[in-house]
Amino acid sequence: MADYIIVGAGVFGVSAALYLATSDPDANILLIDRARCPYPSAASSDLNKIIRADYDDIFYMRLALEALEKWNTDPLYEPYFHKTGMLFAEDLGMGDSSFNNYKLIGIDPGAEILTPGQARERFPVFKNANWTDVKDNYYNPCSGWGEADPAVRAVIEAALAAGVKYVQTTVERLVFDDQGACIGIKTVDGDEIRARSILLCSGAWTAQLVADSDPCRKDIQVNGRMVAAAAASCIVQCDPEHLSLYRDAPVHFLGMPHTHGESIPATADGKLKFNFEVSFTNMEYHEASGQMISVPPVRITQSTWSHDVPEQLKQSVRKVVDHVYGKNAPGLTVESYRMCWDAVTPNQDWIISPHPACKGLYIAGGGSFHSWKFLPTIGKYVTRMLKGELTSEQAEKWAWDRKNEGAACVMYIPQNDLKDFVET
Repeated sequence: MADYIIVGAGVFGVSAALYLATSDPDANILLIDRARCPYPSAASSDLNKIIRADYDDIFYMRLALEALEKWNTDPLYEPYFHKTGMLFAEDLGMGDSSFNNYKLIGIDPGAEILTPGQARERFPVFKNANWTDVKDNYYNPCSGWGEADPAVRAVIEAALAAGVKYVQTTVERLVFDDQGACIGIKTVDGDEIRARSILLCSGAWTAQLVADSDPCRKDIQVNGRMVAAAAASCIVQCDPEHLSLYRDAPVHFLGMPHTHGESIPATADGKLKFNFEVSFTNMEYHEASGQMISVPPVRITQSTWSHDVPEQLKQSVRKVVDHVYGKNAPGLTVESYRMCWDAVTPNQDWIISPHPACKGLYIAGGGSFHSWKFLPTIGKYVTRMLKGELTSEQAEKWAWDRKNEGAACVMYIPQNDLKDFVET
């Protein structure tokens, strides 16, 4: 029997595996996922991700600063971090709140508040952007982006080197004993694997996995604590002759009524990524448990880089491209689209908690589109949760049952359903 089974090799799962293995070298730890690189339709698998400590919630700012230190100095993470800076052009107050929070905690990252004119002068690549109604811009030179898949693979390899065993298979359901405690998992191949502790890091698939496992147990269901939601993205290929123009740009967040999205500057081979920051669910009726659950689409091409995305979403993310760099920005060609599915909590706080109604079952998830940047450190807090060592503040904030007050990133609350974008 294993000591720990970790279901899901995304940010929460691989970071937890590494921290568990290094803190308890004698533990028998199994990391289970459908693929190893990570799974291509999971939120943790991507071209790149934004890395920042700019939060209007000081709690997450402190955690992000801790992670940012690792991105800057730890040999495991530093090769994948690109400190390009990040510009916020928005009317949501995120920049002002971040600027003030740095003052409150006594840290000076070199952040500035720029007028639109100053921003255009500093970053000429944005001179043709849509600056309508933008008043102030927040710029932090310490932010940037990370190479998503390579960084996650590096952590997986470090965990394996520390003694973690990787099992590539699909988990069909959880296994319970006669008292209702969770004692293992069953795979689609019919194999049953048992452990003393089962840690679900299954992201957008969590609600469905729990419902499939025991649909009659109302007390264990997710019930909206984590909802599968997606945001549309596109990859744009840059012509080699224009590569320097876009590669030297900062990450850009444009959060205005006319445009709500992000741009991550060009990789070495000329790929830029754009996100349309309005998320949506995919609600379906789960017959066995009698509840509506949001689940990622069955067609994997809708969650991986392809063209299998509703046209309305394609238009929305192309609008981000046009409004960040200008409608006729030179040398840019949309290459592919994706719907990135994550688990969103009502206030975007994570769930890092024992399941109060099921002994042996633990949950680490609720990434809410802002958690990849915590890859270097989030496993430390999952490990502390498993060992009962979280602070009272952390345990309360990340509990399975909580008040859900406040918001880490309120803009990520789902506003539509996938059906709203599908032509009938």
